[in-house]
Amino acid sequence: MNQTDFGRLGAVSKGSQILYEKGDGSPTADYLSAIALSGVDVQYVLTGVRSSVALTSEERLLIERFRESEQELRDAALRVLLGGLTSGTTSHTFKEVGQYIQGSVNQTGLTLNVGGSKRKK
Repeated sequence: MNQTDFGRLGAVSKGSQILYEKGDGSPTADYLSAIALSGVDVQYVLTGVRSSVALTSEERLLIERFRESEQELRDAALRVLLGGLTSGTTSHTFKEVGQYIQGSVNQTGLTLNVGGSKRKK
């Protein structure tokens, strides 16, 4: 992207953009806001340190659409992203196994009691 294009993002002339880059002028809050809306990491522009929370345009779109959605759609989107949405109610059995889990499972803190259906004497 050249200086003309970058200046256009912030609604300033190429000359103003050059002054900002040379340090001979300071950008306004309106300029910084405009370039931020275009995806520029303003923290990096001002300090040289990248923002750890800078969102891509795809991430911004996802958040925007999520916020505009009804609660039911938000819940469904979260289930999909968190892996909790199933494609139907299917049941699997294997011999005397009382539970069958398919897919990725977090077993942190899980206790398993293994044994048959007969009690020990």
